[in-house]
Amino acid sequence: MEEQLGVKFFINGLCLHCHLAQDELKNFEHFHSETESAWKRKDDNLQSELDKTFERYPKEHHQDILESHSWELHLNQYKYPSMHRESILITLYNFLENQLNQLCKTISESIDGDIKLKDLYGQGISRALLYLSKVAQFDLSKMGRELPNIKSVNLLRNQIVHNGGTLPEKSTHKLNEFISQQANLAGNPGDAIKIRAEFINEFIDTLIHFFKKLDIEVQRFMSDAIAKDNA
Repeated sequence: MEEQLGVKFFINGLCLHCHLAQDELKNFEHFHSETESAWKRKDDNLQSELDKTFERYPKEHHQDILESHSWELHLNQYKYPSMHRESILITLYNFLENQLNQLCKTISESIDGDIKLKDLYGQGISRALLYLSKVAQFDLSKMGRELPNIKSVNLLRNQIVHNGGTLPEKSTHKLNEFISQQANLAGNPGDAIKIRAEFINEFIDTLIHFFKKLDIEVQRFMSDAIAKDNA
């Protein structure tokens, strides 16, 4: 029976779930780096072209030349990078939610559990975490640094999705307080959020550490399930 259950955990992917999630997060990290580099190269090329143009014209015409390229500079330096960072933040959070939901589903099928994820109150990541802690008996207290950060980023994600990235008016709002504590986030209450490239790297790093700690609980869960099944 021990071998059969162990094989089942291998076939349904439970034993590798968190490792594969970490690998995918590293792919996100590479994609983010390549995208940021692409816009940086585009901006550097434009700056080089402007410098050459300045050399051919008197200084009194430089401001007019610069203004004629102001929109393109705005796109390269702010608009497109901002769109990318907001998009990848939403994608990363969706990835996290999907991974946790799939983990709960796999655990439920592995043990033929009576309680399914859909039976619990709530939705999204909060419901998945509730399932893992209450049904699968995961010890989530060891994720004391990662979970608060993830929950705060959820506020940011929701603000981007539902309010176009405009921050809440109240300075005491949890999201505004979170932003004030982050070196790579900026924005005043009621204004648009500004996400620096480094914040995406920080969040990916947080998620990788989260899945590393989650994997310890997955391995313990499988070990306990095999021992119980073999008793």
